[in-house]
Amino acid sequence: GGGECVMYLKFAAGLVLGAVAGSLAALVLCRSRPRKRVMMRTRIKRHRLEEYKQYHKGVWPAVEEGLRRYGVQLLTIHAPTDGSNLFNMYIEMDVDTDLGRDLGEGSEYRQVARAKQWEELMGTMFEAGSWEAMEEVYTLDQWTSTNSVSPD
Repeated sequence: GGGECVMYLKFAAGLVLGAVAGSLAALVLCRSRPRKRVMMRTRIKRHRLEEYKQYHKGVWPAVEEGLRRYGVQLLTIHAPTDGSNLFNMYIEMDVDTDLGRDLGEGSEYRQVARAKQWEELMGTMFEAGSWEAMEEVYTLDQWTSTNSVSPD
């Protein structure tokens, strides 16, 4: 009778608590996957600023799929608000991702016709033809910072 119901309820509660704990652990582990980050900049040709922004409102699926497949976890491009043409791109990627090897000319990513077409088209809009890597000077996150010298 009643003892069996209590036993089943305790078992079910244990399953639910286990599932919740497992889900939380998975969330923490997935969010803390090792990443490396890069900040880059380029100047967009002034007469193509609006065209460049318009293309990025509808990035082609083959491009997004390829970037994800080859380790890009986050990619953001920022345009200046003053109408100038210096754009910044921030990328977080798997630690073993190499931008040149995995996404550059001759890469598997660029063997996909639409990805290659996109990258070549975007390159025509840059004054210098490509993005320029920037040096990371300081980073702060919720757990640590890149401080290497005591502030005192």
